[in-house]
Amino acid sequence: MSYLILSVAVLLVAPLIERLFRNSPHFEQVLSTFLMVVLGGIIFVELLPLSYQVGGWLVIPLVILGLTGPTLIEKLFRKSANETHQLTLLVGFSGLLLHTMIDGASLHEYYQVNSASQWLPLAIALHRIPVALTVLWIIRPVFGLKAVWLSLVSLGLFTIFGYVVGVEMEHTMTSQAFAWLQSFVSGTLLHVLLHRPHRHHHNEEHEHNLFQQFKGWGKYHASGVLLGTATLLVLAQIHK
Repeated sequence: MSYLILSVAVLLVAPLIERLFRNSPHFEQVLSTFLMVVLGGIIFVELLPLSYQVGGWLVIPLVILGLTGPTLIEKLFRKSANETHQLTLLVGFSGLLLHTMIDGASLHEYYQVNSASQWLPLAIALHRIPVALTVLWIIRPVFGLKAVWLSLVSLGLFTIFGYVVGVEMEHTMTSQAFAWLQSFVSGTLLHVLLHRPHRHHHNEEHEHNLFQQFKGWGKYHASGVLLGTATLLVLAQIHK
């Protein structure tokens, strides 16, 4: 139970970090590249290979649909571009909810299976830090800090739900339908990461694509890449 509490409590790291570095002009640069590396690594190295094993070749077009579909809709229906982006963001966030639910079920399995890695609870807890920071990064510019707190509470509740349901979720999580769903929402999450809106002066919202985000690349972007790479390596080691 202590590991479950830890895995939920660590979600509070995101608002604490935001409060500490709120006035830092370079915080966004470090955070953006850090999350690109970590979330991209988790999606391409962990989620999509597992989805492909269960869901087969159909996973690939579903990822592409999730990644490019919102952009096509925004171009075809320019008047509903903002609504489309917000809906895409919510779908991407649902992918984070699925991920935390799976982590909760894995934590339950750790208590039930003697052969489970002793480092699994630590890996789950560390997973939460980039997930919580992603919520802060993508939700705050559009919906504000209150929505960030609501999202973090949702992540905690889904973690507890996955833990309580535990083994009963195994059939669902290993089904083709779940693999297809996970691949689609992974694609939408990638879309949100690559087309994240930013708040500028006078609370105006502007969308930055990947190239705009890294325009004026500097040492702080590089620091984020190094930190993200180190985080992935640590997660890979303790997840074995």
